[in-house]
Amino acid sequence: MDYKGRPEDQLRLDLTEPFYLCRAEATKWERYFSVYYHQAMIGFRHNEIGSLLPAGETPFWLKKDQTIQGGLALSSRALTYLFTIPPFKADPEMVRMIAKALQQIGGMEQPFRALTIPDDDVDVYIRAGFRPDSGRFRWMQRPTSECSNVSSKHLTWRPAEIICEAGEPHLKLEREAGLFLFKHASESGNVKPPSSTFRQMLHRLREYAAHSPKGVLEASSFVFDDATHALIGVCLIGSRGGFPTIDELAVLPAFKGRGVATSMLQRALTVLAQNGEPLIRICIMHGHSLESLCYRLGFMPGPPFLQGMTFDR
Repeated sequence: MDYKGRPEDQLRLDLTEPFYLCRAEATKWERYFSVYYHQAMIGFRHNEIGSLLPAGETPFWLKKDQTIQGGLALSSRALTYLFTIPPFKADPEMVRMIAKALQQIGGMEQPFRALTIPDDDVDVYIRAGFRPDSGRFRWMQRPTSECSNVSSKHLTWRPAEIICEAGEPHLKLEREAGLFLFKHASESGNVKPPSSTFRQMLHRLREYAAHSPKGVLEASSFVFDDATHALIGVCLIGSRGGFPTIDELAVLPAFKGRGVATSMLQRALTVLAQNGEPLIRICIMHGHSLESLCYRLGFMPGPPFLQGMTFDR
């Protein structure tokens, strides 16, 4: 078989007799996925609007002869959501076999990755030859509700506003917010990697402006100190899986401990509730101070997981 190309473009991939991967029909795959994947993580997916399969990922069966033994999803240079059907259980050798076969598609120029690995499966991937990323993450969520006392004295609050320049949407405070987040977003505990350049941060903000619905933009906050007129807090609410998601939450270090982050989240909960949004979510680094803040505000924590692992053997 010619393995050149992308993993997600393959129709069938032979592993070792009698195992192989083959393309799956999405609706049936999702039905199996909803039953056999990590149930605590599935609990956070069932509320999502539309498909359980994320955009850009292709479903595959893991088969033995003609019998379905499990499944996984493939995107460019990465696998995710590997599940098995009892009594079959994927051991490190099977995971390694899958990774090596997928790694060979299109050559060996880039490392092959596994994404969103539940804690229960991390050891299997490590023994299969995957190197874990640093830090674990978890999803947290709670119903929206109107909160009282969401403003603080001596502070000015502004929602996110979108303007069009040369036909493209931009945040009205794009450069000011971009510089603030470039300096302080690394402390936010967000699942997204910190931007290494100011230009990359501006690109992220333009993507945010282009794809965020009006209702979540209204729930976002830019907080200014009345005395100095300096920007001291940013909370950007985006959208994922059909629900509002906290994309960025950062406070100027000198203002931490004064309730600014709490007030930004309470304002988001209030505005989203008034706009008819039922839930708000955040993907946060496990152990980060924002995890504790969200817990105090009534967010339900999901199970910890590794965001990614790299196959390098």
